[in-house]
Amino acid sequence: MGLLPTVRGFVRALPVVAVLWAVLVVASPWLAAMPAVGGDYLSASAYAFGALVCHQRPDRSFHVAGVQLPVCARCTGLYLSAAIGVVFACARRRSSPAVLFAWWRTCLVWAALPTAATLLLEWWRPAATSGALRAAAAVPLGAVAGALLADAIGFRGKLHRCERTRQGV
Repeated sequence: MGLLPTVRGFVRALPVVAVLWAVLVVASPWLAAMPAVGGDYLSASAYAFGALVCHQRPDRSFHVAGVQLPVCARCTGLYLSAAIGVVFACARRRSSPAVLFAWWRTCLVWAALPTAATLLLEWWRPAATSGALRAAAAVPLGAVAGALLADAIGFRGKLHRCERTRQGV
């Protein structure tokens, strides 16, 4: 069996994991107030993981009920939209492998432009960008990156099956 069950399992788990992480990012402030059900540990885990992938600057983060989210506004936009991109990509049929590389590259470049524009604006005039603008600019990049990840993982499983068929296994 080898790699095939692992790839299939990951493809099936990816939308669930992506959505759970997106929900955890937003729900962490409320979970911290729920120690009876273990919410405080779950919330603390989200903040610890968030510290590994994000600067977590309070002035660049959303706050819910007066509590900062575990990642900044841009990362929040990326993770929420990536979850949506993963779910949509897993729900639809895959396209032809011949067009994937060029098509995805073009999509990623276009999707990254709003985020790049906000970065340039921040370097030029730091006070000119709000958390909402950073999050909104990250949405296209997150959605495309999430969909690309789901497609890439699914495609890897197809490559493995093709190789096994070629070898007569």
